[in-house]
Amino acid sequence: MTVFANGLEVSCKAQANKVIAAFPYVAFTPPQTPATPPGVPVPYPTFGMDSDTDKGTSTVKIGGETVNQKNKSYYSKCTGDEAGCAPKKNIITSKITGKEYAHAWSNDVKMDGEPVNRFSDIASNDHTSPQGGGPPMIRAGRPGKKPNAGIECMVGSYDDIADKCNKAGGEAHHIVPDKAYRTGTRDQADDPKKRVAGAPTLGGGVCICLSPKNHDKIHEVEREGMDAIGKAGAVDAKGKPLKGEALKKKKKELKKSGEWGTGTSEEVHEVAKSTLDELDLSPECIRKAKRAVTKQSKMLDDDQTLRTSNALPSRGAKGRMMNR
Repeated sequence: MTVFANGLEVSCKAQANKVIAAFPYVAFTPPQTPATPPGVPVPYPTFGMDSDTDKGTSTVKIGGETVNQKNKSYYSKCTGDEAGCAPKKNIITSKITGKEYAHAWSNDVKMDGEPVNRFSDIASNDHTSPQGGGPPMIRAGRPGKKPNAGIECMVGSYDDIADKCNKAGGEAHHIVPDKAYRTGTRDQADDPKKRVAGAPTLGGGVCICLSPKNHDKIHEVEREGMDAIGKAGAVDAKGKPLKGEALKKKKKELKKSGEWGTGTSEEVHEVAKSTLDELDLSPECIRKAKRAVTKQSKMLDDDQTLRTSNALPSRGAKGRMMNR
């Protein structure tokens, strides 16, 4: 999610602003010889990243993350001058890989009562106090184009939207992965002997049109969520994940019972809907997609066993899915 202040991208933990090669940051560097007791003063370029933001806003956030503010926030570290590790370190602050503070901000846009820092505002690195370890440098960033820009909100069955989505430069994504409804490979998706009774077909499954970038992102989020369901039984008495031999033993038991790599229809559909919240789409489009998934979920009983794993299900899991 990209938010602008005065036409400039706001710097926050969820963004991609950077301080790139701020130079020179002079630090004393080994070897320490009789001729140069404190080490050799070497100028280094230093770098800072929005992802290292600390002490930002506590109530107003962007993308669920804290925002950089005047005289309060900082990047918790910089990089690039690690080699300047003689005892004196930075020639000014005696610090390397120190904090980064901004020296410019918006004059009229505030969050939590303080002006926000933006793309192109100057900043300096290697701080231990208000004094920086070298000259300031502007914050650079990436264009703030939305990942799904130019693609209208299309939600419907795969057969209904796939061609139109493709022509718009998008990809039709099954919100509930089709693997959830089958015991075989994708090539076997239309085989009724390998498909949960009552489940939507491959072509009938609810899809949403996504940009390639959004499509890749949602698959990563989806895999994490589905894996968590399928491995939920591999915990000890205190609910902590099992490891080593204990995990191997439990996994074997769960595979035999069909509880490894599976979950209930209710769990699978809820996780599928939650993945949509991770995308940079309009709230209206997300609500539309969730309603379609909810409608599709009613084709099955809430306790119907569905597949959550990329790997083909075990014999026990197949039996539970096909109610045998």
